[in-house]
Amino acid sequence: MIVVMAAPEGRWAEVVVLLLQGAALFASLRAAQSDFRLRVACGVIIGLSLAVSISLAVFDVDSGVEFVRWASLLLVVLAGPVISIGLVRQVKDQKAITIHTMLGVLCIYLLMSIAFASGFALIHEVSGDPFFRPGDGADSISNFLYFSLTTITTAGLGDFAPAGNLGRSLTGAEALIGQIYLVTVVAVIVANLGRKR
Repeated sequence: MIVVMAAPEGRWAEVVVLLLQGAALFASLRAAQSDFRLRVACGVIIGLSLAVSISLAVFDVDSGVEFVRWASLLLVVLAGPVISIGLVRQVKDQKAITIHTMLGVLCIYLLMSIAFASGFALIHEVSGDPFFRPGDGADSISNFLYFSLTTITTAGLGDFAPAGNLGRSLTGAEALIGQIYLVTVVAVIVANLGRKR
């Protein structure tokens, strides 16, 4: 997340972010001890996404940013269930909720924020209209992620606000989902940390 927010704007920065997301997904697959076929399928998706995004960046194709944002959303959405399956398997095997479980649950929370940021960026690319209200700043991936993090945590600093109805609807959904996730899933995991089943 820090790399995404600190990266300079440009096609290559987005390709690097996609590479990092692909690596995180593949690491999640390995940590979750996923089926070999699933790892191969995800590896092919990651490889193809990277190959196409690099080609689009090299040839300076206008639709390259939109493709990268679609691919980024896909990788982030795939990572959530992979981590969840690994966490369930880990709790079943160890018959306890550990720090590893808690960190996995928090990773899913952060992945939700990244997924919403990717969705906001995609709305901007597909519609061609600015996502944020005029005067709020550039529609960049770092600003989308920053906005998403302040929304999911309900900090709502107010320096960015979505301009359109779809953006406002997703913003409200993100805040609601983020809070429900914290008060249910994270609270249950923390309350049961270290307890044997």
